[in-house]
Amino acid sequence: MNLMQIPNPKSQAPNPKSILLALGFGFWVLGFGICVPAPALAQSPYVAGAIGADVSRSSHSDSSFYSSPSNGAEVLSGALRVGTSINGTWGVELEYVRAGRSSEETPIFNPLAQTGSISVNLAQLLPGVAPGIPIPFPFDYRSEVRRRHTSMNAVVWARQPVGGAVDLVYLAGIAFTRERSDVTQNIIPVPRAIVAPTPIRSSFTEYATRPLVGMEARIGLTPRLRLIPGLRVQGLGDGWLVRPNVAVGWFF
Repeated sequence: MNLMQIPNPKSQAPNPKSILLALGFGFWVLGFGICVPAPALAQSPYVAGAIGADVSRSSHSDSSFYSSPSNGAEVLSGALRVGTSINGTWGVELEYVRAGRSSEETPIFNPLAQTGSISVNLAQLLPGVAPGIPIPFPFDYRSEVRRRHTSMNAVVWARQPVGGAVDLVYLAGIAFTRERSDVTQNIIPVPRAIVAPTPIRSSFTEYATRPLVGMEARIGLTPRLRLIPGLRVQGLGDGWLVRPNVAVGWFF
């Protein structure tokens, strides 16, 4: 039995080409919006800062024998946005989002793990015990996972005036995401006086490209300053992420 495996090994080595691709595509979209000919009054570059909450949910399973941990979390996030309109209706935007770090501690109450037999790990903990010989030894196994999401989003949006100083905006695009996971696994012998707990630490980084959709309202406070409450939904590898947020934007 191998108790050192992490239930969700989705990691891969960092790929610098993915970062360059995300930045290149985002700047191309933004540059395209600025350079496309349009009436001078229709174009309106803007910058905005947003604060929100990242609510993520992922697939998992539960049974009496084993429960797979869920990657769901609720953390605060911040975003910086820069964009421009192409004409009176359409526009493009580049957004950088950084979420807070989530933490989850998952004790595994597996009957075989509680009173199971291990050989290699005991040989490391107790020198002199020949490896390959199973020795019954009760222990607890706990795993703590800390995750953080960051993403660079390139979106296209459409504006619908609803009267006065309020516009509804519908957006869709691509999220270039980076997720870092720091995992600490603890083997705690029972009783603890025999052998000290053994922490095993590892980290994983995953790069991915996911779809993104959303909706927001742009409420004019002054001729240039706008309040922008909204909701954005982003796909994950085995779930989804909902980001309600409020932004303040300055339109040039």
